Amino acid sequence: MDARARRSREHLRDAVLDLAGRMPIADVTASAICTAAGVTRDTFYRHAESPVDLLADALSSEIAEAMEILPRTDAIGDGERALLEHVLRRADVYRGAMHPLLAAPVRSNLERSIRSGLELWVHLHPDIVPPDFRDDPSAMAIAFAYAAAGTVGSIEEWLRSGDDDIDRAVRLILAASPEWWLR
Repeated sequence: MDARARRSREHLRDAVLDLAGRMPIADVTASAICTAAGVTRDTFYRHAESPVDLLADALSSEIAEAMEILPRTDAIGDGERALLEHVLRRADVYRGAMHPLLAAPVRSNLERSIRSGLELWVHLHPDIVPPDFRDDPSAMAIAFAYAAAGTVGSIEEWLRSGDDDIDRAVRLILAASPEWWLR
């Protein structure tokens, strides 16, 4: 991506995050994003299909940064904490994307990011995988899907509760997780 396109993408991401932090994403228009970002509608549609898709992209980029901790830690709880710190920092945005569940593109990107983090975790710590899952890609796919969707569901409940206690949320999500992830 050339420098101009990269700048446009960053302006669009900043604009959608700002607007979605002040109003539900369902009320954010492409025109409002373009005005805030100082770009044309043509530029907007070269980067995203809709405001919610652009929001999912912007959040996905931030989640990826938060998950950079995984290769540098021996505790999956550190990754969970980094993810929840991101969610709390953007709580208004996430809450504005819930009706009552997260908008599909936002939820999908969050699940995909968590799944990717779990796949990396297993790659870094293959000894945690139970015998029933070893050498069975289908079983691992089920484990990844279950853990990612469950984590997103837990995050949605945490956001709905209005509880900003990250330590408590990390403890509860990990307590609800299969023990083998925590080894």
